[in-house]
Amino acid sequence: MKRIATVFTALALSFSTLALTSTAAIAQADVQAAYIDVSGHGEIEAYPDYLTISVELSATDKDVAIAKNLVDEAFAQITTIAKNLRIERKDVESVLINNYPQWQYLKNGKRELIGHRVTRPVTINLRNLDNYGKLLESLLTDERFRVSSTQLKFNDPEKHQTKARRLALLSAKEKATEMSAVLDQKISGVLWIQETGNRIHQPVMMMESASMMRSKADTGSEMQIQEQTISQQVQVRFSIIPD
Repeated sequence: MKRIATVFTALALSFSTLALTSTAAIAQADVQAAYIDVSGHGEIEAYPDYLTISVELSATDKDVAIAKNLVDEAFAQITTIAKNLRIERKDVESVLINNYPQWQYLKNGKRELIGHRVTRPVTINLRNLDNYGKLLESLLTDERFRVSSTQLKFNDPEKHQTKARRLALLSAKEKATEMSAVLDQKISGVLWIQETGNRIHQPVMMMESASMMRSKADTGSEMQIQEQTISQQVQVRFSIIPD
């Protein structure tokens, strides 16, 4: 029995040594493998499918009920504007209403309630971009509305990002091929890929005063929406071998 145990022990040690040797060989090969790290950038231009306008309705009065009624009237006007521009009801969203008590601080350190400021945020999705100028004019020429932001959007942003990412990967491959060739090398495979950034560039939308918008309305000028830039950035490690 001792001899059999000794044989099994010897075999176990042999397999362990072989496994360690193989692991060490693989690790050594990985260390010695030549590679090149490159970045790739890709971008495309595309017209947005729709835009989202965020509007805040607000009114202040000593009576909170009056302030709320004023805000409700302003929202009714928003829905009328949307209807006239054939904006569907589902594209006008407003689910919150807020009340902010207005206080005046007295010299004796006490405070006195002087009124209530009621606000109601509204989000409008405009599908027909040709009506952007008309919508913006209607909003900015009414003192009850404050346009807080405008965002251009795509129905399928991932489709555009996929195209830009493909261009970024091709850019990385082209760069690695060129750099390797200069040193009499060629790429032989991909060791890893990392996406380092993606972006849909948003233009700066300038908000104008009501008087400026009225002036533009008188001259008949229009708001122009340009193509948007969708970009992708990748980092790729290629293995290389002598050419």
